Amino acid sequence: MPISLRILAVAGLGLAFVACEVVGSVQRPAAGGVYREGVVGQPISLNPLLDPLDPVTGDIARLVFAGLVRITDAGAVEPDLADRWTTSEDGRSYLFHLRDGATWQDGSPVTVDDVLTTVAIVQSPDYQGPSELGALWRRVRAESLSPSTLRFELDEPYSSFIEASSLPLLPGHVFSPGQAGSLRDHPGSYAPVGAGPFRVQEVTPQGVRLLRHSGYQGPRPYFDEIDLVFFADVPSAALALRSGEVDGLAGLRPDQAASIAGGGGYLAQSVPILAQQVVLVLNQRNVILADHAVRQAISAGIDRGEAIARALPGEAVPAYGPVPTYSWAYAPFVAVDPRPADARAWLDRAGWRGPGPRFQGLRPLRLELAVPLDARMVSLAQEIQTQLQTFGVQVDLAPTDELDLYRERLVPRTFEMALIGVALGSVDPDPYALWHSSRARTGLNFASYSSPEADRLIEKARLDGDPERRRGALAAFQQLWLDDVPSVVVANPVMTYVVADRIRGVRVGVVPDPRARLQHVAEWYVQTQKAPALFG
Repeated sequence: MPISLRILAVAGLGLAFVACEVVGSVQRPAAGGVYREGVVGQPISLNPLLDPLDPVTGDIARLVFAGLVRITDAGAVEPDLADRWTTSEDGRSYLFHLRDGATWQDGSPVTVDDVLTTVAIVQSPDYQGPSELGALWRRVRAESLSPSTLRFELDEPYSSFIEASSLPLLPGHVFSPGQAGSLRDHPGSYAPVGAGPFRVQEVTPQGVRLLRHSGYQGPRPYFDEIDLVFFADVPSAALALRSGEVDGLAGLRPDQAASIAGGGGYLAQSVPILAQQVVLVLNQRNVILADHAVRQAISAGIDRGEAIARALPGEAVPAYGPVPTYSWAYAPFVAVDPRPADARAWLDRAGWRGPGPRFQGLRPLRLELAVPLDARMVSLAQEIQTQLQTFGVQVDLAPTDELDLYRERLVPRTFEMALIGVALGSVDPDPYALWHSSRARTGLNFASYSSPEADRLIEKARLDGDPERRRGALAAFQQLWLDDVPSVVVANPVMTYVVADRIRGVRVGVVPDPRARLQHVAEWYVQTQKAPALFG
């Protein structure tokens, strides 16, 4: 190279370094630090298959265990222990390939045998976990194709199966299928070995200490450690938050959260809970509610926004229809404004006369509304009572112990109307369990809703794996719901979450239930490091 060109090259290199200095540097997230969260209660066990519905067990399981896939936000499916999968055209066969290098928290490699062991435990007639989970997996045949590849064969297509594949896996070298009936006594249910992003370091009556698991192949968290600190009740947890003993807490009332955040050092978020609904169930076995006009009038006459603003300010948002508002399958046309004039017209045309209560012949338009003995639910029921009475429906409130309401009123279908909280149990928009006619006698279809067309649409959406055809079937079902008014979906509860502002990158996302609040915790951080802005 000529001397003049060498000089220019060196000079250019120098200018490049000068440019970097001029641009400067920025702070980037770095590994390290501890996050401490307060939780109310203690886990029943640390086995995610044994007590998946226990809130504290669920909090820990999401951090310690992993499935073939992970479900985030409103149903996004992401790789977890499997890095890829394929589905047959008939929707009955799923082929999964495990990630290379994934290990259990004791250093053992994750293999197909671990998946087969977990599935066999859940399929066992002795399985001690939720019966619905066992029934689902008994429809599946699992087989190993290689140490890293397996296939699931379903007895019939089931569009929600990919979500079911997020089942937390247990290590086959710790558990065996023959121990399905002794999970409650198994040492591994209390000293867990998972394959998730954090491992259990210590469990005490005061809390659980989790350390980052270096063998996890999914999104790597920045935190070295997460501590879940147990409290007996919300007030004591809130006091610990105020004092700085913990960095985060979910479940505060909006006014409590605002008070803490207003003092500085904390940020409060309100997050609607996707898979929980407050539903006004209309029992169609009741002779009055069997009248379509009465159900239409009740639906048209309820102003959800006003009732929530008065009874549950900041604690709920209006909800409409059998598919959650934040679901990909939600049909916006179900969100109909209140129409008091239409409510009166429906009743007039059906022969219900008088200012209130109305009468049809000698029969008064009078209904009992059962509600759990919960101050917030009772308050919401009172608002609904007031609204319905303005156009001639006499409503008598019947606050009832929640367990008694379920056992003595809902299950035997001896109620008239009931305002209840419903946990959908899934982010997949499958309305089968709540609204298919086969569930009207002994299942969760407490309204006793029965429609051959609704059944057809529900079954089509359940069995067809094509997303657009599913969307079409579910949209048609939601239109039918709007016309039939089997019940009235009133609200989604809101989770208020307070986190110290020293914790950065906090994103909660769309949550199906409070246990999902840590679904994006891998993005949270406290430590930073300098990086050249030129490369930012």
